[in-house]
Amino acid sequence: MANEQVPRVHRLDRTLANQIAAGEVVERPASILKELLENSLDAGATRITIHLEGGGMDLLSVEDDGVGILAEDLPLALERHATSKVATWEDLQAIHTMGFRGEALPAIASVARLEILSRARSQNHAARLLVIGGAASATEPSARAPGTTVRVADLFFNVPARRKFLRSPAAELSRNQKVLRQIALANFPVAFQLTQNGRSLVQFPAATDAESRAARVATVLGEGFLSNALYIEQEGQGLSLSGWLGLPTYNRARGDEQYFFVNGRPVRDPVINHALRAAYHDVLFQDRHPLYVLYLTLPPERVDVNVHPAKAEVRFRDSREIHDFLFHTLRRVIAEQGGEHPHVTIPVQPLSRPSPPVQSSAPATYPTQRPLSAVWDGAGAYWERLVANATSPVPTAEVQVAGFEELAPNYPLGQAVAQIHARFILAQNSEGLILVDQHAAHERILYEKMKNASQQHDKQSFIIPEYVHLTAAQMARFDERQTDLQAVGLEISVAGPGTLAIHAAPKAVAATTYGQIVSELLAEEPVWAEGDGDAVLANMACRAAIKTSRRLNLEEMNSLLRQLETTPRFGQCNHGRPTVVHFSLADLDRLFLRGR
Repeated sequence: MANEQVPRVHRLDRTLANQIAAGEVVERPASILKELLENSLDAGATRITIHLEGGGMDLLSVEDDGVGILAEDLPLALERHATSKVATWEDLQAIHTMGFRGEALPAIASVARLEILSRARSQNHAARLLVIGGAASATEPSARAPGTTVRVADLFFNVPARRKFLRSPAAELSRNQKVLRQIALANFPVAFQLTQNGRSLVQFPAATDAESRAARVATVLGEGFLSNALYIEQEGQGLSLSGWLGLPTYNRARGDEQYFFVNGRPVRDPVINHALRAAYHDVLFQDRHPLYVLYLTLPPERVDVNVHPAKAEVRFRDSREIHDFLFHTLRRVIAEQGGEHPHVTIPVQPLSRPSPPVQSSAPATYPTQRPLSAVWDGAGAYWERLVANATSPVPTAEVQVAGFEELAPNYPLGQAVAQIHARFILAQNSEGLILVDQHAAHERILYEKMKNASQQHDKQSFIIPEYVHLTAAQMARFDERQTDLQAVGLEISVAGPGTLAIHAAPKAVAATTYGQIVSELLAEEPVWAEGDGDAVLANMACRAAIKTSRRLNLEEMNSLLRQLETTPRFGQCNHGRPTVVHFSLADLDRLFLRGR
């Protein structure tokens, strides 16, 4: 032990120290984009242009028209903890800028090829500095209008193990667009443009009035959000809350369209999240999420933004005060303007176990009084025309829907008697009573049709394309999932900024329906894995199926029952929920204690 070597303390090489810091600051292209955009905003830029190649992995460039950097300060800008934004302890206690640590540029330069081209407004020419893997060249004169351009090329070229953790270019592009949407919603007076491989993907013109600000919000979250949101401005206790609050009836299965800003900084905070969930508690299902774009403004000394490497979290000096202000303000707005409808929940105890749904992998056999093909053709044609229109049409003469009254009781799903709460179809057959979930049933029918058409490569081509207008987020998802949509029979091309053209689609539903289907498919993060064509078809069928609020007449209900009977696996929908529940006459007798 006497000869044991004691590890000596030594100073890390500057490049190695910067690469360690890059592990916190530079996770992927999107984190670089966030840091560079924040620098541009702190420089007072009014127009920012972003160029990407390979989703930002090959090249990420940010150009602005800000105040620029003095030529003599360029080398210093690459030193760790060198910044123009804070100078004293007091500055750190009341941060007004987006950046302040002076870590981003040296961290980026240590894991990529970095070029900075900048011209201060007080200088006659620009200066250029090139850094490769942390090694900087000498500053040289160059030409540029006042402002700064930062080019980051070959990310992680000298740390290949880190590059392996990046995803596909399309996935990284989607993350970059998400960062841009956050920054754009927090900086309305600034114009933004994003291009990928020379193609313009996103443009946000400067928004200087209420109308243009609302237009930017609609570009990000969709026109439907503005139609179902309340604009609020509330102040109290030295705090200010403004923005757009989505109505409880306009919700999503995921919380991916929730934007909250503290002094212009997009943040994630458990205090804020809890206050918002509590405000919606009585008016929103537990598994649903509201949409909102909200801005909380408070004195900088009341919030600490220096608690997370990526500055994505904050810590409030008085968390309880912030929580109560948000909770009471939002709850009052929802109650007074959004409507609050009390409801009573009555627990239902099953008195008997229903018979299991009929599972069928092939069409069942039916009485011979009416050929099955005639039932299928008539009901199918009638139903397709029904779904293709926004309102239920009057049955046309050529559609054969008469005669169900005499024959339907002999079929497995019987004859429709009534519709319950525009949700369930009540039918009777020779054995008892049947309840059918109309949405789940139609979903299964459409899924089997779409799957069969996809397998047979049977699709309809549109002489005039169906056009659909999308938000920036939807366009980003289309770029990521275009191959999956094409694999199931959707032929789609980009017709312009925010516009897609649908040229062909499966024959299962009418052409005019596919615009809404594609829009809804891209409105949320995909629930299917890449290459899972059946999951895409199931999602399409769910979007196209009639909704639970759709009122049907008896002929329409019988048409649906006839199609369902001849559909494989018609006992459950694509999500595993039952489509049919059967009560035998014996079950009904037991419910009413008959025979005792």
